[in-house]
This record gives sequence, structure tokens and C-alpha cells, in this order.
Amino acid sequence: MTSAAARRVAKVESALQPREAVLAWLAEAQQFLNIVDHARAIANLPVEAAPLSVISARVVGAVHEARKGQPREDVEWAARRAEGDAVFLFCLVLILNVRAHETARVEGLRATATFFWMGALLGGPHEPPTGDTDAADERDAWRLWRSVVDRLTTDVRVETEARTSLERRYLEGHDVLFADAATAWAGHVGFVERLGRRAEIIAPGEPAKTGPRTPDRSGPGDSFDASVEALAGRLADDARVKAYELLGERERAVSIMERRLGSLEGSVPSDTMR
Repeated sequence: MTSAAARRVAKVESALQPREAVLAWLAEAQQFLNIVDHARAIANLPVEAAPLSVISARVVGAVHEARKGQPREDVEWAARRAEGDAVFLFCLVLILNVRAHETARVEGLRATATFFWMGALLGGPHEPPTGDTDAADERDAWRLWRSVVDRLTTDVRVETEARTSLERRYLEGHDVLFADAATAWAGHVGFVERLGRRAEIIAPGEPAKTGPRTPDRSGPGDSFDASVEALAGRLADDARVKAYELLGERERAVSIMERRLGSLEGSVPSDTMR
């Protein structure tokens, strides 16, 4: 790249808005298998060359460039706000990756236990029930197993939709997951889907189901949409808390945690760090 071209690229990069700056970093970071590999690759960089420092410098530079000639107080306020939004988006990407990986690991254990539970039920007594009590116990056992499978299936959908909604809202729909988190999550989803298909056909003593049960999403107040909104709100708040901590605004971080602990209802997550 010629020096003139390099200067043009540097000028463009220095004028990026918060979302654009974070997406530019994300495109580079996702070349690594996971966040740990990315962190190792940048561990020896000077502070000013670290990703968050670069992102902040870009968005602050963009504000100063766009607001030339305006009162200094207004420019500095806009720069702080833009930097806060960028740090929030950076934290959101990291939190969504950790969430996907950890949920796949922990819920994967529950799904595995449910699979072995199915094996135990199938491997039980093969003789017909000797009485009404035995038949009822068998039906109850399979009903309970099915309820756990249904819960696993619903939880997968809630997690996926919550992450997708945050990607759409804050990151123009870009997939935030690194390769390892995406692989772990896809594996968990596939395993739960296989359990769901088995639940449709193998439970003895129960009428065959006509198809997989999906959450009713007919209205804005239904439980599935409420669960998605609640989870998305918690994840966004987690990112805000971390961002405020990084920015040294502890009181604002504490206020979010107090709101959560107080279980206040009716709060709508903001599109910015304010």
C-alpha cells in the first residue's frame, strides 16, 4: 500500500462512528478461533494500540472532525457519549460470546442428562404394566421427561432470539460469535433438536404428537416474547455495567444493578449508554 493510500485509509478509519468502529474491530477479531486467541495476539501491544483504545480514538476523532467550530463543551460531551456507546458495543460483543459458550456448556450437561434419562426409561421393565398404578407411573415419567425436553427447546429458542434481537438492534444484524462459540452453540442446538424429535415418537402410553410444539407468539404479551425481551434486556444491562466500569462511571453501573435487584418493571433498555 502506498503512503498516500495508507493516509486515506487512516483518515477513513479515524472518522468511524461507534457501531462502524466496533464492527471493523469485530471483522478482524473473528479471524481468530476464539476470544482467548485474540487476546493472546494483542497481549504485548502497547495500551494505545489495544482494540478498545483504537476504537475509542476513532470515534472520538470522528466527533471532533464532525463538530469543528462548535463550542468545546458540546464537542467534549458528544465525544464522551460516542466513546461510551462504542465501549458498550464492544462489551456487548464479548458478553454475547461468553454467554453462548457458557450456556452451551452448562445446558449441554442438562441435555445430556435428559438423553440418559430417556435411555433409563426405555431400558425399564419391558413387561406390560401390571396395574393402573404402574401404568400411571409410566405415563407420568414420560410426561415429566417430555416437559424437560420442551423446556430445553424453549430455552434454546429464547437464547437464540435474544442474541439475534441484540445483534439487529445494536450491530446491524452482524453475527457476533467467534468460531468456537458458534460451533459450541450450534452443537447444543442440534442436540436439543434431536431430543425434541425423539420426544415426538418414543413415549409409550401417550398419544403420538402431531408435530413439534413451538411457543405461541400470537401477541406481544405472550410468555415467549416476554422471556426474549427480559433476557435481551439483562444482557444489554450487563454490557452497560461493564462499560461504565471501564469508563470509570461506577455510580451509573451501580444504579443499573440496583434497578435489577429491585426488580423494577416497565424499564426499556436505551439505545445508547445514557
